[in-house]
Amino acid sequence: MNETWETVLIVGLFLFIAAFFGLFIWVSRYVNKRDNRSPQQFEELLQLVQSRGWSHTAWAPGQGDRYCGGEPLPMKGVNIPLRDYIVGEFRGRTISCFEHNSREMNADGPNSVRYSTVFAVTMPTSVPRMVIKRPQALDRINARADAVFGGGKVMELGDPAFDEAFRVIANDEEFTRSVLNDSLAQFLMSDARAKDEPLRFQGDVLLTWRRGRLRAEHIDQKLNYLCDVLDHWPAQAQHRG
Repeated sequence: MNETWETVLIVGLFLFIAAFFGLFIWVSRYVNKRDNRSPQQFEELLQLVQSRGWSHTAWAPGQGDRYCGGEPLPMKGVNIPLRDYIVGEFRGRTISCFEHNSREMNADGPNSVRYSTVFAVTMPTSVPRMVIKRPQALDRINARADAVFGGGKVMELGDPAFDEAFRVIANDEEFTRSVLNDSLAQFLMSDARAKDEPLRFQGDVLLTWRRGRLRAEHIDQKLNYLCDVLDHWPAQAQHRG
């Protein structure tokens, strides 16, 4: 009887392991399929670029250095390459869109490629680094690590509703309060897009990002949001470097 139960347990264990690895492989394939971009989608991207009079560079070594400073690019970097680097004009502002790909060990599989897409709008002047995004459990720990590289610290405005809805990480608290003590904070609280669109102000660039491949259908949506944010940027903050 004991031998029968041992056999059942061993068979059950093997079945469990097989099911686990089968699920792992299926999830990995699903994620990779989801992140893949079809030739048609790539052609749509190129057609959009051409119709707008923008430029497209398939592989742009070193162009990523300007955008380093936090997720999804490194805090600091040298000669960071970008894929599908697009530059042009949108709503009277200079914009750029691109992919940043990194290899890492995660749920997608060993040494898998993580695709991140970045959308950026150039600002009139340079401003201190400020990140506004949905709160996450590790924000304070990550901010402490980022502070070593000048990434700033987690701060609260003192508005319970805003502080619950957003996490602000900045390296100039006085400037950040002056920026968010105006229509910008009100806009972020009232616009439905804000909770799903992280923002990073850094130097003369405002950017947002998402996981996945760069596709034509995302570009106007993201760039419109960034331009709307800058439309609510306090005029007095434009001259702060």
